[in-house]
Amino acid sequence: MMKNDDGIAYGLIAVAIFIAGVALIYLTFTPMMNAAIGEATALIGEGHIGAQTAGAMGWSLGWFGAIPIIALLGIFVWAYVRALEEDRQ
Repeated sequence: MMKNDDGIAYGLIAVAIFIAGVALIYLTFTPMMNAAIGEATALIGEGHIGAQTAGAMGWSLGWFGAIPIIALLGIFVWAYVRALEEDRQ
């Protein structure tokens, strides 16, 4: 266990790397999701996709949009728990 400021720096670096990684993944998948949205919209417009499939697509897009929020909540909870663990020792 680290008992100096190196532990604090490690935690901040881990948070920064995690946030950058999630941003990179999100930016990488966005063009593919846009292509899927375009194809689904075309198929829905032509009547080839039913209401349930369109609803499932909307649900998936909602979760894709929530990725940054879920990731931020996760890393902040990790940092908070880590700070509590360091405080006890």
